[in-house]
Amino acid sequence: MKLIDLTHTIHRNIAVFPGDDPIQLDQIRTLECDGFNNFRLSTGMHVGTHIDGPKHMTSDTRLMADLPLEMFTGKGVLIDVRGEEKIEFRESFRTSIQLGDIVLFYSGLDNLFGTPQYFTDYPDITEELARYLADQHVKIVGLDWVSPDHEPYPIHDILFKSNVLILENLINLDQLLNATDLEVFAFPLKIEADSSIVRVVARVK
Repeated sequence: MKLIDLTHTIHRNIAVFPGDDPIQLDQIRTLECDGFNNFRLSTGMHVGTHIDGPKHMTSDTRLMADLPLEMFTGKGVLIDVRGEEKIEFRESFRTSIQLGDIVLFYSGLDNLFGTPQYFTDYPDITEELARYLADQHVKIVGLDWVSPDHEPYPIHDILFKSNVLILENLINLDQLLNATDLEVFAFPLKIEADSSIVRVVARVK
């Protein structure tokens, strides 16, 4: 078995969504002066690789800390959508996507992370596909770009109202193209917040 990290590194200069506050990551104690090292992080929950919970854009009252661990791990399915301007339903999904899967969409756009283009020029998932994924009760929809939709965010609404979580800003999905027996682990902080920064790992044969 092999573990593949699908997560951006959090650092002082990590790009944030336009309009969001930049993160602050500071060393507040040093070994030389204090006998130990310590760092302080001040950040929103939608920085880098993160998972959106239903409370992010609906009236659902559940916080990340309230959601069961089973929602954050499961069998993964990789869908290659490179070059597509719109992510549409395919008949092949009827056999490739099963009840309770974690569906990862690979666009290759993670290579643009940190550029202005990354936050504006990305494909939307269609409402037809979002409803199909919701009907299949997939656990998570994961993307290597910033969002499954643009304002007014109809895809967020469809998925959240069906208890589907959204993973954004994944990396290294190209390393899963020939993977078999894919498992995904996307555990958030146990935090009283709508969403969470997250470490996402794939386990493959």
